[in-house]
Amino acid sequence: MKFLLFFGLLLVSRLSVAQQPVPIATGRQPSLTTDGDGTVHLVFGRPGEIWYSASQQETTFSAPVRVDTLSGLHLGASRGPQIAVSKQTVLITAIDGRGNVWAYCLDRPTGRWTRRIRVTDSPAAAPEGFVALTAAGEPNRFMAVWLDVRGDKQNKIAGAVTSDGGQTWSANRLLYRSPDGSVCECCQPSVAASGTQVAILFRNWLNGCRDMYVLKSTNGGQTFGDTVRLGQGSWPLKACPMDGGSLALLEDGTVETVWRRDNRLFAARPGELEVELGRGKNAQLLSQTGLNLYVWQDEGNIWALRGVGTEPKRLGPGNFAKLTPFGENQALCVWESEGKIVATVL
Repeated sequence: MKFLLFFGLLLVSRLSVAQQPVPIATGRQPSLTTDGDGTVHLVFGRPGEIWYSASQQETTFSAPVRVDTLSGLHLGASRGPQIAVSKQTVLITAIDGRGNVWAYCLDRPTGRWTRRIRVTDSPAAAPEGFVALTAAGEPNRFMAVWLDVRGDKQNKIAGAVTSDGGQTWSANRLLYRSPDGSVCECCQPSVAASGTQVAILFRNWLNGCRDMYVLKSTNGGQTFGDTVRLGQGSWPLKACPMDGGSLALLEDGTVETVWRRDNRLFAARPGELEVELGRGKNAQLLSQTGLNLYVWQDEGNIWALRGVGTEPKRLGPGNFAKLTPFGENQALCVWESEGKIVATVL
C-alpha cells in the first residue's frame, strides 16, 4: 500500500478548533507525533494488536491500519506502543508479554511496514512493559529507552539507538542504576531530543522516596551526565504510583517537565523550584511559542492548562491524554474514553 494512497482510505472524524471531543478509533493507550510537513501520526493498541493512523492538518484521520499482532502486548497505565518520525521513517516500538521490545518501520516513500525488529538484545529484559521513543537527529536516528531488569531482576534505565530508521539497533546500554537497587518499577520513562541533545525523565526510588530525575546528553545519547533530582520536595512512598510524568527539550537545551507528587502536579526545570499546577495525575506537556500546554486526568476527566497561573479547562471524560503540535500555535490532544480514542484541538 503506497503511503500517498493511505489518505485515500475511509476518512473519519473531522477535526476543528473548539469542538467537542470526537472519537477517531477504537483502542487504548494512544501515542502520537507530528512530522515536519504537519502530518500527525497516531499509534494505539487493542488486545494483542498494534494499530496506526494518520491525519493531515485541519483535515481528518485515515482509517486505522493494523501494523502487527503481538502476543501479550503491554497496554494500560501508560504502557503501550510508542511512535516517532523522521523525514524518511515512521517508527513504532512496543513490548510483548515476555518483555521483549520490538520496532516497526514504515518506509514513507514506499508505504511499507517492516516485519518486527527486536530492539532488546537480551530475552525478556523489559517485563514491566514501559518503553519511550524519540527521533534523535537527522537524517534517520532514533533512541528508545525502557525499564530493564537484566542481570539482577531490578529495574534500571536502559536504551539503544538506531541510525537507519529502526532497521538495526545498537547494543543495549545501561544508562542509570539506582544505588538502592531499583528505579520506580511501574512508572513510564520519557525521552526527548533536540539536535544533539537528549533528555530522559524517570521516577527514581532512593531512600524510600519516589522522586523525579533527569538524565541529559549533549552528544546524541552517546554519554549522559549525572542525574538531577527535580524539585525541592520529596515523596516518601512504599508503593509505585504508576505515573512517570512528561518532558520537553527546547532548542536552547532547556528541559521542561511536569510530574506528580502525592495527588498534586508540579512543573519544574532542573535546578529550579517546582511550581504547583493543581490536583491530578498522568500529566503530559507540550512546549509551544514560549508557553507550556499541560493536560492531565483527575476524577475521570481530562483537563488542559495553557501557561502557569491560568484556569484549567475540562476537555471531557477519559484518561491517559497525549499532545502533539497541530497547525499554527495549536495542539491536538487525544486520550482514552470508554474504549475509544477521542481527540480535540486546543
